[in-house]
Amino acid sequence: MVNNFPYTSVDYFSQKFKPTDLSIKKETISKSEAVHYRDEVEFLVILEGIAAIEINNTQFPLSQGDFIQLMPYHVNRLLVSGKQSVKLFRIRFSIGLLLLISTDKTRYLNAIKQLDRSIPVISLDETARKQIEFLCESIYTEKQQTNENMEALHISLVAYLSYFSHKNKQVSVREKEFQKNPTWKILEYIQIHHQEKITIQIISDALNIKEEQVNKNLRELTGVSFYQLLNQVRIRNAVALFQFDDLSINQIGKICGYQTEAYFYKAFKEIMEVTPLTYREELISKPHLGKSHDAWEIAIYILENCRKELSVEEAASEMNISKKKLNHLLHSAFNTTFKELLNLFRIQIGRTFLVSLDLPVQDVALMVGFADSTSFIRNFKAVYGIPPKQLKKKQHNVQ
Repeated sequence: MVNNFPYTSVDYFSQKFKPTDLSIKKETISKSEAVHYRDEVEFLVILEGIAAIEINNTQFPLSQGDFIQLMPYHVNRLLVSGKQSVKLFRIRFSIGLLLLISTDKTRYLNAIKQLDRSIPVISLDETARKQIEFLCESIYTEKQQTNENMEALHISLVAYLSYFSHKNKQVSVREKEFQKNPTWKILEYIQIHHQEKITIQIISDALNIKEEQVNKNLRELTGVSFYQLLNQVRIRNAVALFQFDDLSINQIGKICGYQTEAYFYKAFKEIMEVTPLTYREELISKPHLGKSHDAWEIAIYILENCRKELSVEEAASEMNISKKKLNHLLHSAFNTTFKELLNLFRIQIGRTFLVSLDLPVQDVALMVGFADSTSFIRNFKAVYGIPPKQLKKKQHNVQ
């Protein structure tokens, strides 16, 4: 189906996303891409058309309803043959945003180790496909109007997509046939073990690959050496951790594998073009960044449990803090209260269910955690300006 033309170059892209940055684009791809890899995580949602994606020298066919999670160590390109084209949503964000949904920085290394455990291409069922497409369309439209104070939407989108990614990683024919090639295993090993003192010899012994082959494979696929790639991985993850202002620069360097603060400073400046101190100062000087990790942990807890009957007292007890402190953290970080954030998450999920599922408003209200449809309708109008039935009718007419 797709011409397998030889490589001419591999591009490494870093858009230097801040830890809570996210971009979403609707694209139509009509010709094959160049081979590349990025600092950021990408989710691709295939809306129409047929294509293929090549990841670490392995090809996977793509069609409507396929959902792809691309990590920074997935060297990839979309492949389109002849006059065909593929329409898709491309969601790109910092690995820092993905780490936030693990909710606890003490589970940082475990979160890293779970980033790639199976095939990165998933075929969604019809219900999941409609829900994800509508959610992406809603946030895409919202970001066309404004890109300010979008952290809550960013975190809810990434958490929602990550949930579907893990939920739908079922064993399929494609999964059974999938075997990671040696270079894929090397890239994955570096990502998982970057915080350790690793060498080419250690990787060689762990994966049973000759030492000279390790560096050769990496250069052929990425265009850089083992030690250049290791520094890219370490600095990428250091940047993700800078959002947690209760971690010192020295702690972050050590978490990411640097034995001395001086070496961390040197490597960071070479890649990011500023020192770690300057980067952190720029990060926390922006009002919507540098938020307390505790506030993010509370927000994720609310998102994960918003469809249940949830009280501020219950959340405070779970977080092991007082009710007053919980609301103070949310107000300082997001300029909102527990109740407002809880209702916002419920309304966002409810809006997706309204359009993607053929259910009455009453049923959707109960599904997303409201006690009755009256409360749901009132809060829905406050967020979107129109009642749920009107939005559902409007969306139905568009389709």
